[in-house]
Amino acid sequence: MKNLVFFDVDETLVTKDENGYLIPESTTLALKLLRRNGNLCFINSGRTIAGMENIILDIGVDGFVCGCGTYICIKDKILFSRTIPHCLGNELIKDLIKCRLEWVLEGQNSLYYIDMPHKTRIRYFKEDHQKTFPGICKILPPENAQDLSFDKFCICTSPGCDFEYFHNKYNKEFDFIDRGNNFFEIVPSGCSKATGMKFLMDYYNIPVQNTYAIGDSTNDLPMINFAGTGIVMGNSPACVTCHADYVTSSILEDGIYNAMKHYKLI
Repeated sequence: MKNLVFFDVDETLVTKDENGYLIPESTTLALKLLRRNGNLCFINSGRTIAGMENIILDIGVDGFVCGCGTYICIKDKILFSRTIPHCLGNELIKDLIKCRLEWVLEGQNSLYYIDMPHKTRIRYFKEDHQKTFPGICKILPPENAQDLSFDKFCICTSPGCDFEYFHNKYNKEFDFIDRGNNFFEIVPSGCSKATGMKFLMDYYNIPVQNTYAIGDSTNDLPMINFAGTGIVMGNSPACVTCHADYVTSSILEDGIYNAMKHYKLI
């Protein structure tokens, strides 16, 4: 029977240095061998499809689970898509501004920021997105930040913001994933990397014992815990590695290749 293998992106499949994103040769080889052996390989990322660089889009997988399960595709065929309705999105944006939270809204076609000075790590996301996705990254004045199409969003808290009000208002409709250092990834309730996995398991009729998930961060925990085998990269924090069935080496120490070899998938 085929196996379904799910990979996070950042610090799992790709890493970054002063020259930009890079994929270890051993990772590319592992993906090629996995698929040659009949396995199905999917990226399973918190990024939306709009935030995927060409190096990731062209990495050589069977499809994508994006935006923490809000979007699923096989090649160019969209199997599932969940976008936040405009009426709710407009209310969210007003409250984000009122609560003095810094944010990025992530859609399938655009990444949205408000036109203001940013003091948190949102500033670095914005600078990177402006450089990497000049036609996709939109910087909007507050009065034009409405009727936007987005699937999920991220926020950073800072002194003087009212995170408590925002969290209390929306924590039933959205899951707040604490990524550490005052950074939260926020996804519609009922969507996660695990729900994306379950969708594809049903689609291909593949049982959980034939699924593998590989990641490195707290937003990977749903898929690591849901998979038949949860694999964590060696560069991961202890709060993630404690959930692993197997801890492989780090990304630059052939972590993907070594894990696939360990489980005799290649």
